[in-house]
Amino acid sequence: MYFVGSGALLYHAVNFAVGAGLRVECVCCPPGDSAVARLRKQGVAVVESTLPNETLRPIVESSADGVVFSINNKHIIEDDLLARSARFFNVHNGLVQHYRGIAEVCVFAALCKGEIRYGATLQQLLPGQEVDAGPAVAQLEFPVGPAERFCDVLPRSLAACQRVFEMNVLGIASNSYATTALETAPAALSYKDINALCTDADPVRLGLASHLGRYAGFLPRLRGLIDSARQEYSPI
Repeated sequence: MYFVGSGALLYHAVNFAVGAGLRVECVCCPPGDSAVARLRKQGVAVVESTLPNETLRPIVESSADGVVFSINNKHIIEDDLLARSARFFNVHNGLVQHYRGIAEVCVFAALCKGEIRYGATLQQLLPGQEVDAGPAVAQLEFPVGPAERFCDVLPRSLAACQRVFEMNVLGIASNSYATTALETAPAALSYKDINALCTDADPVRLGLASHLGRYAGFLPRLRGLIDSARQEYSPI
């Protein structure tokens, strides 16, 4: 089993897999990522790379039927890699029927639109598919209260990502899982969508979505774009 991604979410997934008795061959992380030292301390082999597709290619080619999990991975896995014998899976922060794309933008958009439910999707990655549009192995949903803010929903969404992985990793490892094709959101969200989301949102909803709390320092780009958009469209 192999992993590619970054941060605490990746670390907890690898840690769970190791604790469940699964063999983790290698983890690919960005250089200096917070998960690197913690994983190496546990004896997990880690490769630091800014080009995960190139790094994974020889690893995957040497595997007869490997499993690769993409968790909090900022890079798109290329089709020629997905076409290899390994099976690729992705944990997406969002219900892909409604929100695809960058995790924090998906959470922000859901709050701007007043969604009453949010969640996480575990999906298989296949060649020729759009971002976060692969068939779903499982989804985990939770309710969103009318007064919940970004800083409330984000950690709950991360917990859902972790849980949906933990509930299904053994089945995937033993090749005893099923997938379901879902009708996904028409477009994947990115930072370029922040301005339009702010413009279209009800002021109360925008206020909740913009309350990043302790995550503001971890998401400076999101914070800056929200501030710029709100200043531009605030009444004089």
